[in-house]
Amino acid sequence: MRVMIADPQEEGRNRLAAAVDSMRAVSLGLCVSSLTEVYHAAESRPPQVVIVAEELARLPEFEVLLTLFKALSIRCVVIADSHASVQRLSSAMTGPDVAITHRGVSDGELRESLLQVHLGRGAKQAPQAHPKSGLSFQTGKIILIGASTGGVDALINVLDCFPVNCPPTLIVQHTSGTFSSGLARLLDRNTAARVVEAEDRQMLTAGTVLLAPGKEHHLEVGAGKGLHCRLREGPLRSGHRPSVDALFESAVSIAPRVTAAILTGMGRDGAEGLLALRKAGAHTIGQNKATSLVYGMPRAAYELGAVASQLPLDAIGEAILDNCSRRSAA
Repeated sequence: MRVMIADPQEEGRNRLAAAVDSMRAVSLGLCVSSLTEVYHAAESRPPQVVIVAEELARLPEFEVLLTLFKALSIRCVVIADSHASVQRLSSAMTGPDVAITHRGVSDGELRESLLQVHLGRGAKQAPQAHPKSGLSFQTGKIILIGASTGGVDALINVLDCFPVNCPPTLIVQHTSGTFSSGLARLLDRNTAARVVEAEDRQMLTAGTVLLAPGKEHHLEVGAGKGLHCRLREGPLRSGHRPSVDALFESAVSIAPRVTAAILTGMGRDGAEGLLALRKAGAHTIGQNKATSLVYGMPRAAYELGAVASQLPLDAIGEAILDNCSRRSAA
């Protein structure tokens, strides 16, 4: 069993490394200090188990990392700093892929946690077949999607049904700047469409999904000589940059061509922008409470009257495509 260690504190890394290095049938791999390092290392040479310090597991980007671990069949042991944290993290992170243990456990107990989570691995799921091209979409249609907490899994679910010729799609997912490139690659693995980080003035083309990069710019729709995207500097909107509100509001002038969806997330980013789109003629969709990890952004949009259709997550991808298809044209 090959084990990677991720702890921002050098003393903690060294202590864990010494413990793992002394274990029988356990091979010590990389020792890193950030989730970004874990992500890139796991992509290039996946370990069997990653030990992650609680300090890193509390970061919002850990959600992206867990989704990558699931895709690559990597298991995770989170080292909690207190017994109260063990209980809190155990209730928040359930399932056979993650184990929670206290930092003060003995080397033998740590090895037992590693073995239990490693041996609990089930058969790797066969990759799902992505839809083939063949669907026909109205010319000029575009798709806008906004998400935050819980949005990585939600986006994978929605994009799973997107074909290679899907309408141009722009996404704002709240995450750190260092994770946007890895998130684009992760989403790209899980859809027949092409997912890349957006570049300023990049043309919007069928079959391409553009993800807002970093935290320095808002992603917007630009008009003029053909639709393109814009990366615009500016202050935080609704506490975020990139902001879902900024993306949605940028497309109000072409709203009849837009299908927009707001997915799980904390706060209210995207609610005002979705309302402006709906009033201007866009078709708007919100994730329902039952399937939202955090029913914050979808709730705010629904209560404003910005949501035309409130749907469970599993129905959103097909509903988006159906609204863009030729058979939905009136």
